[in-house]
Amino acid sequence: MNVVLAARGVAAVLSLIMAVYLALDGAHRPANLFLWPDVAVAVFLAVAAALPERLARPGLIFAFGWAGGVLTTSVFSYVVRGEFAWPNLGLVLVSVAMAALLAVRGAGIERGGGERG
Repeated sequence: MNVVLAARGVAAVLSLIMAVYLALDGAHRPANLFLWPDVAVAVFLAVAAALPERLARPGLIFAFGWAGGVLTTSVFSYVVRGEFAWPNLGLVLVSVAMAALLAVRGAGIERGGGERG
């Protein structure tokens, strides 16, 4: 299976989830400290999913890394209030896993082994 193609699909779905959350959950209020980082997550993932083949892998690694960082911060913002955000943790795990998979599967290209996925 082509890892970049799968990552494009996952990025598109995560971007859509973030956009729907921002539009419907009242997260777009100006006092929300996560407003612009969340917007950046949605935009970076959407743009990375649409990049040409040569730029897709590094763009997706960056976008998933950014998403993982923003969403991890979000998870711990709940923890310090004595709550837990399981859906956010799920998004973190998916983001980190996709970034790692893209990085590991892309490593063969530089070593001359050809793309393995």
